[in-house]
Amino acid sequence: MNAEEKYQAELKQSDLDHHKPTAAAMTGHIISNLLIHSLKISQASLFVKGVANLFLADKGTNWIAYERREIDQLSQLLVNNGESIPTILSQFEEYSVLEENGSSKYLEGEEQLFALIKDFDTQILFITKAIALAENENWSELSTNLVNLLIWIKEQIRITQNFLGHNLREGLYTEESEDF
Repeated sequence: MNAEEKYQAELKQSDLDHHKPTAAAMTGHIISNLLIHSLKISQASLFVKGVANLFLADKGTNWIAYERREIDQLSQLLVNNGESIPTILSQFEEYSVLEENGSSKYLEGEEQLFALIKDFDTQILFITKAIALAENENWSELSTNLVNLLIWIKEQIRITQNFLGHNLREGLYTEESEDF
């Protein structure tokens, strides 16, 4: 098979995996969400005003660095196990569920910060599903990595909700929400 035929076979298998779904397919969504989220953090860090600017000046760089390391670790883990990963922009766009809006940079600082927290919260849905799938597939190293990511994300939500003066789950997804 030539390079194009191999890539088309990868896309076909990826499509099948996303309809099952598998731990690897769900992790592809997580990788895409992390990439888009890190870009949104970068944007907010450039445009946010007020006290939210001070918060992001302290936390934003670390968030981006952690998410990018996680993208690399998850990608390596999948490739080491013969799985495909998102590699081109259209795949990242297709697999991510995080909403992007260029006008977001003009929102009040606290609104921009809360939007980033809502994105963290959205990622939890994919991570918990991927953990369950990894455990069902006896893929312990993926499960362990995802559990650590989940712990980190929950900590970032708590810290930021405290900063914003919110209760822990205020404004975030709950089972009763009709947003999802």
